[in-house]
Amino acid sequence: MWILEKVFSKVRLLDDQEHCTSYEGIDPIELAEKLSEIADIGRTDQGGVSRFPYTEEEKEAKQRFKEWMEDIGLTVYEDAIGNLFGRLEGEHPELPAVLTGSHLDSVPNGGAFDGPLGCLSSLLAVKALIQTNSRLKRSVEVAVFVDEEGARFNNSLFGSRTFMGEVKKEDLKRLKDQQGISLYDAMVKNGFDPEKISSAFRDPEEIYAFLELHIEQGKRLETKGKNIGVVNGIAGPVWTSYTFYGETDHAGNTPMEYRKDTVAAAGEFITVVEKLPGSYSETAVATVGKMNIFPNGTNVIAGKTEVMVDARDIHIEAREQMLQDMKRAAQDIADRRGLEVKVREEVNIPPVLVPDSIQDAVRSAAEKSGLSTLNIPSGAGHDAMIMGKYVPSGMIFVPSHRGKSHSPEEWTSLPDCVNGVQVMKEALKQLANQ
Repeated sequence: MWILEKVFSKVRLLDDQEHCTSYEGIDPIELAEKLSEIADIGRTDQGGVSRFPYTEEEKEAKQRFKEWMEDIGLTVYEDAIGNLFGRLEGEHPELPAVLTGSHLDSVPNGGAFDGPLGCLSSLLAVKALIQTNSRLKRSVEVAVFVDEEGARFNNSLFGSRTFMGEVKKEDLKRLKDQQGISLYDAMVKNGFDPEKISSAFRDPEEIYAFLELHIEQGKRLETKGKNIGVVNGIAGPVWTSYTFYGETDHAGNTPMEYRKDTVAAAGEFITVVEKLPGSYSETAVATVGKMNIFPNGTNVIAGKTEVMVDARDIHIEAREQMLQDMKRAAQDIADRRGLEVKVREEVNIPPVLVPDSIQDAVRSAAEKSGLSTLNIPSGAGHDAMIMGKYVPSGMIFVPSHRGKSHSPEEWTSLPDCVNGVQVMKEALKQLANQ
Protein backbone atom coordinates (compact mmCIF):
# COMPACT_ATOMS: atom_id res chain seq x y z
CA MET A 1 0.00 0.00 0.00
CA TRP A 2 1.82 3.01 -1.35
CA ILE A 3 0.71 5.69 1.10
CA LEU A 4 1.43 3.41 4.05
CA GLU A 5 4.93 2.77 2.68
CA LYS A 6 5.45 6.48 2.09
CA VAL A 7 4.26 7.38 5.56
CA PHE A 8 6.39 4.74 7.19
CA SER A 9 9.46 5.66 5.15
CA LYS A 10 9.10 9.11 6.64
CA VAL A 11 8.55 7.52 10.02
CA ARG A 12 11.93 5.81 9.73
CA LEU A 13 13.71 8.89 8.34
CA LEU A 14 12.33 11.27 10.94
CA ASP A 15 11.81 8.85 13.83
CA ASP A 16 8.17 9.68 13.34
CA GLN A 17 7.03 7.57 16.25
CA GLU A 18 8.77 10.09 18.47
CA HIS A 19 7.25 13.02 16.58
CA CYS A 20 3.69 11.66 16.69
CA THR A 21 2.15 13.00 19.89
CA SER A 22 0.21 10.41 21.86
CA TYR A 23 -3.44 11.37 22.21
CA GLU A 24 -6.02 9.36 24.12
CA GLY A 25 -8.18 7.25 21.81
CA ILE A 26 -6.23 8.02 18.60
CA ASP A 27 -4.05 5.40 16.89
CA PRO A 28 -1.65 6.88 14.29
CA ILE A 29 -1.12 3.49 12.67
CA GLU A 30 -4.85 3.07 12.14
CA LEU A 31 -5.03 6.47 10.48
CA ALA A 32 -2.12 5.63 8.16
CA GLU A 33 -3.61 2.25 7.25
CA LYS A 34 -7.04 3.67 6.49
CA LEU A 35 -5.57 6.48 4.39
CA SER A 36 -3.66 3.82 2.50
CA GLU A 37 -6.71 1.67 1.89
CA ILE A 38 -8.70 4.56 0.46
CA ALA A 39 -5.73 5.76 -1.65
CA ASP A 40 -5.40 2.33 -3.26
CA ILE A 41 -8.93 2.67 -4.66
CA GLY A 42 -8.60 4.47 -8.00
CA ARG A 43 -4.81 4.65 -7.85
CA THR A 44 -3.20 5.74 -11.15
CA ASP A 45 0.03 4.64 -12.83
CA GLN A 46 1.48 8.06 -11.98
CA GLY A 47 0.98 7.47 -8.25
CA GLY A 48 -2.08 9.68 -7.99
CA VAL A 49 -5.76 8.97 -7.45
CA SER A 50 -8.69 9.18 -9.88
CA ARG A 51 -11.93 8.47 -8.06
CA PHE A 52 -14.98 10.06 -9.64
CA PRO A 53 -18.62 10.15 -8.48
CA TYR A 54 -20.99 7.32 -9.37
CA THR A 55 -18.23 4.95 -10.43
CA GLU A 56 -17.12 1.57 -9.12
CA GLU A 57 -14.11 3.20 -7.47
CA GLU A 58 -16.23 5.64 -5.51
CA LYS A 59 -18.70 2.89 -4.63
CA GLU A 60 -15.87 0.74 -3.23
CA ALA A 61 -14.43 3.62 -1.19
CA LYS A 62 -17.80 4.48 0.29
CA GLN A 63 -18.50 0.84 1.11
CA ARG A 64 -15.18 0.62 2.96
CA PHE A 65 -16.00 3.80 4.86
CA LYS A 66 -19.50 2.56 5.64
CA GLU A 67 -18.03 -0.58 7.21
CA TRP A 68 -15.65 1.51 9.33
CA MET A 69 -18.55 3.62 10.61
CA GLU A 70 -20.54 0.51 11.45
CA ASP A 71 -17.51 -1.00 13.21
CA ILE A 72 -17.46 1.81 15.77
CA GLY A 73 -21.20 1.59 16.38
CA LEU A 74 -22.56 4.47 14.30
CA THR A 75 -26.03 4.30 12.79
CA VAL A 76 -25.29 4.44 9.06
CA TYR A 77 -27.57 5.56 6.25
CA GLU A 78 -27.24 6.82 2.67
CA ASP A 79 -29.59 9.35 1.14
CA ALA A 80 -31.25 9.31 -2.29
CA ILE A 81 -28.26 10.85 -4.10
CA GLY A 82 -25.46 8.98 -2.32
CA ASN A 83 -24.45 11.20 0.58
CA LEU A 84 -23.31 8.85 3.36
CA PHE A 85 -23.85 9.48 7.07
CA GLY A 86 -22.96 7.81 10.37
CA ARG A 87 -24.70 9.07 13.51
CA LEU A 88 -23.61 8.85 17.13
CA GLU A 89 -26.59 9.59 19.36
CA GLY A 90 -26.07 12.15 22.09
CA GLU A 91 -27.84 12.38 25.42
CA HIS A 92 -30.45 14.67 23.85
CA PRO A 93 -31.03 13.42 20.30
CA GLU A 94 -33.87 15.89 19.88
CA LEU A 95 -31.35 18.74 19.85
CA PRO A 96 -29.83 19.92 16.54
CA ALA A 97 -26.83 17.71 15.75
CA VAL A 98 -23.21 18.58 15.09
CA LEU A 99 -22.12 17.45 11.60
CA THR A 100 -18.55 16.81 10.49
CA GLY A 101 -16.98 15.33 7.37
CA SER A 102 -15.74 15.91 3.85
CA HIS A 103 -15.62 13.93 0.58
CA LEU A 104 -13.98 10.86 -0.99
CA ASP A 105 -14.04 11.79 -4.69
CA SER A 106 -10.95 13.24 -6.37
CA VAL A 107 -9.75 15.31 -9.29
CA PRO A 108 -8.06 13.40 -12.15
CA ASN A 109 -4.74 11.98 -10.92
CA GLY A 110 -5.15 13.86 -7.66
CA GLY A 111 -3.71 13.32 -4.22
CA ALA A 112 -4.54 10.98 -1.37
CA PHE A 113 -5.30 13.57 1.32
CA ASP A 114 -7.73 16.07 -0.25
CA GLY A 115 -11.08 14.83 1.03
CA PRO A 116 -10.25 11.43 2.54
CA LEU A 117 -8.19 12.92 5.38
CA GLY A 118 -11.17 15.09 6.28
CA CYS A 119 -13.53 12.10 6.32
CA LEU A 120 -11.11 9.94 8.30
CA SER A 121 -10.33 12.71 10.79
CA SER A 122 -14.03 13.01 11.54
CA LEU A 123 -14.46 9.25 11.81
CA LEU A 124 -11.46 8.70 14.08
CA ALA A 125 -12.30 11.75 16.19
CA VAL A 126 -15.76 10.29 16.84
CA LYS A 127 -14.21 6.90 17.54
CA ALA A 128 -11.90 8.53 20.10
CA LEU A 129 -14.88 10.22 21.74
CA ILE A 130 -16.55 6.83 22.06
CA GLN A 131 -13.45 5.11 23.41
CA THR A 132 -12.83 7.83 26.00
CA ASN A 133 -16.48 7.67 27.14
CA SER A 134 -16.92 11.36 26.37
CA ARG A 135 -20.23 12.84 27.42
CA LEU A 136 -22.06 14.42 24.48
CA LYS A 137 -25.33 16.30 24.83
CA ARG A 138 -25.86 16.61 21.09
CA SER A 139 -25.67 13.87 18.51
CA VAL A 140 -22.68 13.93 16.14
CA GLU A 141 -22.96 12.86 12.50
CA VAL A 142 -20.07 12.00 10.19
CA ALA A 143 -20.90 13.02 6.63
CA VAL A 144 -19.31 11.86 3.37
CA PHE A 145 -20.60 14.21 0.69
CA VAL A 146 -20.72 12.98 -2.90
CA ASP A 147 -19.06 14.83 -5.82
CA GLU A 148 -17.31 17.71 -4.09
CA GLU A 149 -14.67 18.14 -6.80
CA GLY A 150 -17.00 18.22 -9.81
CA ALA A 151 -14.43 16.35 -11.91
CA ARG A 152 -16.90 14.21 -13.83
CA PHE A 153 -19.99 16.37 -14.36
CA ASN A 154 -18.41 19.82 -13.90
CA ASN A 155 -20.76 20.22 -10.96
CA SER A 156 -18.71 20.77 -7.82
CA LEU A 157 -20.07 20.66 -4.27
CA PHE A 158 -23.03 18.66 -5.56
CA GLY A 159 -23.60 16.58 -2.42
CA SER A 160 -23.58 19.44 0.05
CA ARG A 161 -25.59 21.70 -2.28
CA THR A 162 -28.23 19.02 -2.59
CA PHE A 163 -28.16 18.41 1.16
CA MET A 164 -28.98 22.09 1.65
CA GLY A 165 -31.75 22.04 -0.98
CA GLU A 166 -29.94 23.98 -3.72
CA VAL A 167 -30.23 21.32 -6.46
CA LYS A 168 -33.44 20.41 -8.26
CA LYS A 169 -34.39 17.27 -10.15
CA GLU A 170 -34.34 19.04 -13.52
CA ASP A 171 -30.65 19.89 -13.05
CA LEU A 172 -29.69 16.22 -13.05
CA LYS A 173 -30.53 15.48 -16.69
CA ARG A 174 -28.84 18.64 -17.96
CA LEU A 175 -25.42 17.81 -16.48
CA LYS A 176 -23.42 15.26 -18.52
CA ASP A 177 -19.92 13.79 -18.46
CA GLN A 178 -17.53 13.55 -21.41
CA GLN A 179 -19.17 10.31 -22.54
CA GLY A 180 -22.57 12.01 -22.67
CA ILE A 181 -23.88 10.18 -19.60
CA SER A 182 -26.19 12.41 -17.60
CA LEU A 183 -25.86 12.81 -13.86
CA TYR A 184 -29.42 11.49 -13.60
CA ASP A 185 -28.60 8.26 -15.48
CA ALA A 186 -25.34 7.75 -13.58
CA MET A 187 -27.24 7.96 -10.31
CA VAL A 188 -29.82 5.43 -11.47
CA LYS A 189 -27.11 3.05 -12.68
CA ASN A 190 -25.54 3.18 -9.23
CA GLY A 191 -28.76 2.34 -7.44
CA PHE A 192 -29.90 5.80 -6.38
CA ASP A 193 -33.26 7.42 -7.01
CA PRO A 194 -32.95 10.94 -8.42
CA GLU A 195 -36.75 11.20 -8.46
CA LYS A 196 -36.53 11.37 -4.67
CA ILE A 197 -33.90 14.08 -4.57
CA SER A 198 -36.00 16.21 -2.25
CA SER A 199 -35.75 13.50 0.41
CA ALA A 200 -32.01 14.28 0.58
CA PHE A 201 -32.70 17.85 1.69
CA ARG A 202 -31.97 18.57 5.35
CA ASP A 203 -33.68 21.26 7.38
CA PRO A 204 -30.92 23.61 8.61
CA GLU A 205 -32.78 23.83 11.91
CA GLU A 206 -31.71 20.21 12.54
CA ILE A 207 -28.00 21.14 12.39
CA TYR A 208 -26.23 22.98 15.19
CA ALA A 209 -22.86 23.32 13.45
CA PHE A 210 -20.67 21.81 10.73
CA LEU A 211 -16.90 21.28 11.02
CA GLU A 212 -14.57 20.08 8.24
CA LEU A 213 -10.88 19.23 8.39
CA HIS A 214 -8.80 19.69 5.26
CA ILE A 215 -5.22 19.94 4.13
CA GLU A 216 -4.30 23.59 3.68
CA GLN A 217 -3.41 23.31 -0.03
CA GLY A 218 -1.03 26.20 0.55
CA LYS A 219 2.26 27.01 2.26
CA ARG A 220 1.36 29.33 5.14
CA LEU A 221 1.30 26.76 7.96
CA GLU A 222 4.48 25.01 6.86
CA THR A 223 6.32 28.28 6.24
CA LYS A 224 5.37 29.73 9.61
CA GLY A 225 5.88 26.46 11.49
CA LYS A 226 2.32 26.29 12.84
CA ASN A 227 0.40 23.10 13.60
CA ILE A 228 -3.21 24.07 12.97
CA GLY A 229 -4.93 26.57 10.72
CA VAL A 230 -8.00 28.19 12.24
CA VAL A 231 -9.98 29.10 9.14
CA ASN A 232 -11.60 32.52 9.47
CA GLY A 233 -13.38 32.55 6.14
CA ILE A 234 -13.82 30.77 2.82
CA ALA A 235 -13.25 32.97 -0.19
CA GLY A 236 -16.01 33.19 -2.76
CA PRO A 237 -14.79 33.20 -6.38
CA VAL A 238 -16.03 35.49 -9.11
CA TRP A 239 -15.10 34.45 -12.66
CA THR A 240 -15.28 37.28 -15.18
CA SER A 241 -14.39 37.39 -18.86
CA TYR A 242 -12.88 40.59 -20.28
CA THR A 243 -12.94 40.60 -24.08
CA PHE A 244 -10.95 43.28 -25.88
CA TYR A 245 -11.94 44.11 -29.50
CA GLY A 246 -9.54 45.85 -31.89
CA GLU A 247 -8.46 45.23 -35.47
CA THR A 248 -6.85 42.18 -37.05
CA ASP A 249 -3.87 43.25 -39.16
CA HIS A 250 -0.61 42.03 -40.69
CA ALA A 251 2.21 41.85 -38.14
CA GLY A 252 4.82 43.04 -40.64
CA ASN A 253 3.07 45.78 -42.59
CA THR A 254 1.21 47.60 -39.79
CA PRO A 255 3.28 50.34 -38.10
CA MET A 256 3.21 50.29 -34.32
CA GLU A 257 1.37 53.61 -34.05
CA TYR A 258 -1.53 52.37 -36.20
CA ARG A 259 -2.19 49.14 -34.36
CA LYS A 260 -5.22 48.22 -32.31
CA ASP A 261 -3.59 45.22 -30.67
CA THR A 262 -5.84 43.41 -28.22
CA VAL A 263 -3.07 41.14 -26.90
CA ALA A 264 -1.04 44.18 -25.83
CA ALA A 265 -4.14 45.57 -24.10
CA ALA A 266 -4.75 42.25 -22.39
CA GLY A 267 -1.13 42.13 -21.23
CA GLU A 268 -1.41 45.58 -19.69
CA PHE A 269 -4.67 44.57 -18.03
CA ILE A 270 -3.13 41.39 -16.59
CA THR A 271 -0.42 43.39 -14.84
CA VAL A 272 -3.14 45.54 -13.28
CA VAL A 273 -5.03 42.43 -12.10
CA GLU A 274 -1.87 41.17 -10.41
CA LYS A 275 -1.33 44.42 -8.50
CA LEU A 276 -4.90 45.17 -7.41
CA PRO A 277 -5.74 42.63 -4.63
CA GLY A 278 -3.32 43.92 -1.99
CA SER A 279 -5.02 47.33 -2.08
CA TYR A 280 -8.27 45.96 -0.70
CA SER A 281 -7.60 43.12 1.71
CA GLU A 282 -4.87 40.86 3.04
CA THR A 283 -6.91 37.88 1.90
CA ALA A 284 -7.88 39.08 -1.59
CA VAL A 285 -6.40 37.33 -4.64
CA ALA A 286 -6.88 37.61 -8.39
CA THR A 287 -5.63 35.32 -11.14
CA VAL A 288 -5.61 35.20 -14.92
CA GLY A 289 -5.40 31.53 -15.74
CA LYS A 290 -6.96 31.46 -19.18
CA MET A 291 -6.71 33.52 -22.37
CA ASN A 292 -8.22 33.11 -25.82
CA ILE A 293 -6.57 34.97 -28.70
CA PHE A 294 -8.20 35.39 -32.11
CA PRO A 295 -7.14 34.47 -34.71
CA ASN A 296 -4.10 33.25 -32.75
CA GLY A 297 -1.50 33.47 -35.52
CA THR A 298 2.19 34.23 -35.02
CA ASN A 299 2.28 36.86 -37.76
CA VAL A 300 -1.17 38.34 -37.07
CA ILE A 301 -2.13 41.26 -34.83
CA ALA A 302 -5.02 39.85 -32.86
CA GLY A 303 -8.31 41.66 -33.28
CA LYS A 304 -9.91 39.96 -30.29
CA THR A 305 -8.52 38.71 -26.98
CA GLU A 306 -10.48 37.21 -24.11
CA VAL A 307 -9.04 37.18 -20.59
CA MET A 308 -10.62 35.13 -17.80
CA VAL A 309 -10.12 36.51 -14.28
CA ASP A 310 -10.69 34.56 -11.05
CA ALA A 311 -11.04 37.07 -8.19
CA ARG A 312 -11.62 35.97 -4.57
CA ASP A 313 -11.80 37.23 -1.03
CA ILE A 314 -13.44 36.25 2.24
CA HIS A 315 -14.72 39.85 2.63
CA ILE A 316 -17.49 40.53 0.13
CA GLU A 317 -17.22 44.34 0.33
CA ALA A 318 -13.51 44.27 -0.48
CA ARG A 319 -14.10 41.77 -3.26
CA GLU A 320 -16.83 43.90 -4.86
CA GLN A 321 -14.66 47.04 -4.74
CA MET A 322 -11.80 45.12 -6.33
CA LEU A 323 -14.10 43.91 -9.11
CA GLN A 324 -15.39 47.41 -9.81
CA ASP A 325 -11.88 48.83 -10.03
CA MET A 326 -10.85 45.94 -12.27
CA LYS A 327 -13.67 46.74 -14.69
CA ARG A 328 -12.75 50.43 -14.60
CA ALA A 329 -9.11 49.61 -15.38
CA ALA A 330 -10.12 47.43 -18.34
CA GLN A 331 -12.26 50.25 -19.75
CA ASP A 332 -9.49 52.83 -19.27
CA ILE A 333 -7.00 50.61 -21.11
CA ALA A 334 -9.45 50.04 -23.96
CA ASP A 335 -10.28 53.75 -24.27
CA ARG A 336 -6.63 54.78 -24.30
CA ARG A 337 -5.83 52.24 -27.03
CA GLY A 338 -8.91 52.92 -29.17
CA LEU A 339 -10.44 49.51 -28.42
CA GLU A 340 -13.73 48.17 -27.12
CA VAL A 341 -14.03 45.90 -24.10
CA LYS A 342 -16.96 43.76 -23.04
CA VAL A 343 -17.22 42.36 -19.52
CA ARG A 344 -19.28 39.29 -18.67
CA GLU A 345 -19.61 37.67 -15.25
CA GLU A 346 -19.58 33.87 -15.48
CA VAL A 347 -19.56 32.70 -11.84
CA ASN A 348 -20.32 34.55 -8.61
CA ILE A 349 -20.21 32.61 -5.33
CA PRO A 350 -20.52 34.58 -2.10
CA PRO A 351 -17.75 34.18 0.47
CA VAL A 352 -18.48 32.68 3.87
CA LEU A 353 -17.08 34.04 7.11
CA VAL A 354 -16.56 31.50 9.90
CA PRO A 355 -18.42 32.50 13.09
CA ASP A 356 -16.22 33.47 16.02
CA SER A 357 -17.80 30.68 18.08
CA ILE A 358 -16.53 28.03 15.66
CA GLN A 359 -13.09 29.62 15.40
CA ASP A 360 -12.91 29.77 19.20
CA ALA A 361 -13.79 26.07 19.48
CA VAL A 362 -11.01 25.09 17.05
CA ARG A 363 -8.47 27.43 18.63
CA SER A 364 -9.34 26.25 22.13
CA ALA A 365 -9.11 22.60 21.04
CA ALA A 366 -5.64 23.19 19.59
CA GLU A 367 -4.37 25.11 22.61
CA LYS A 368 -5.70 22.44 24.98
CA SER A 369 -3.70 19.91 22.95
CA GLY A 370 -0.52 21.99 23.09
CA LEU A 371 -0.63 22.89 19.39
CA SER A 372 0.15 26.23 17.78
CA THR A 373 -2.42 27.96 15.57
CA LEU A 374 -2.61 30.45 12.74
CA ASN A 375 -5.68 32.36 11.61
CA ILE A 376 -5.95 31.61 7.94
CA PRO A 377 -8.41 32.10 5.06
CA SER A 378 -9.38 29.33 2.69
CA GLY A 379 -8.90 30.40 -0.89
CA ALA A 380 -10.40 27.14 -2.18
CA GLY A 381 -14.04 26.13 -2.02
CA HIS A 382 -15.15 23.30 0.25
CA ASP A 383 -18.37 21.69 1.43
CA ALA A 384 -18.10 23.95 4.50
CA MET A 385 -18.64 26.90 2.16
CA ILE A 386 -22.06 25.56 1.19
CA MET A 387 -22.96 24.51 4.72
CA GLY A 388 -21.85 27.89 6.04
CA LYS A 389 -24.57 29.65 4.06
CA TYR A 390 -27.19 27.94 6.22
CA VAL A 391 -25.63 26.80 9.52
CA PRO A 392 -22.60 27.86 11.61
CA SER A 393 -19.67 26.17 9.88
CA GLY A 394 -15.91 26.11 10.18
CA MET A 395 -12.73 24.39 9.05
CA ILE A 396 -9.54 23.00 10.53
CA PHE A 397 -6.45 23.15 8.32
CA VAL A 398 -3.38 20.94 8.67
CA PRO A 399 -0.10 21.67 6.82
CA SER A 400 0.49 20.71 3.21
CA HIS A 401 4.10 19.91 2.35
CA ARG A 402 5.30 22.59 -0.10
CA GLY A 403 1.67 23.56 -0.61
CA LYS A 404 1.17 20.78 -3.14
CA SER A 405 -2.38 19.61 -3.82
CA HIS A 406 -4.52 18.14 -6.59
CA SER A 407 -1.51 16.09 -7.68
CA PRO A 408 0.33 12.89 -6.69
CA GLU A 409 2.78 15.17 -4.82
CA GLU A 410 0.10 16.04 -2.28
CA TRP A 411 1.50 15.22 1.14
CA THR A 412 0.78 15.81 4.84
CA SER A 413 2.96 14.14 7.46
CA LEU A 414 1.53 11.56 9.84
CA PRO A 415 2.15 13.75 12.93
CA ASP A 416 0.23 16.60 11.29
CA CYS A 417 -2.63 14.26 10.38
CA VAL A 418 -2.81 12.96 13.95
CA ASN A 419 -2.78 16.50 15.34
CA GLY A 420 -5.74 17.26 13.11
CA VAL A 421 -7.72 14.31 14.45
CA GLN A 422 -6.99 15.44 18.01
CA VAL A 423 -8.18 19.00 17.35
CA MET A 424 -11.27 17.66 15.61
CA LYS A 425 -12.01 15.43 18.61
CA GLU A 426 -11.75 18.26 21.12
CA ALA A 427 -13.65 20.75 18.97
CA LEU A 428 -16.51 18.28 18.38
CA LYS A 429 -16.71 17.65 22.11
CA GLN A 430 -17.04 21.37 22.77
CA LEU A 431 -19.67 21.92 20.07
CA ALA A 432 -21.69 18.84 21.05
CA ASN A 433 -21.89 20.02 24.66
CA GLN A 434 -22.85 23.62 23.97
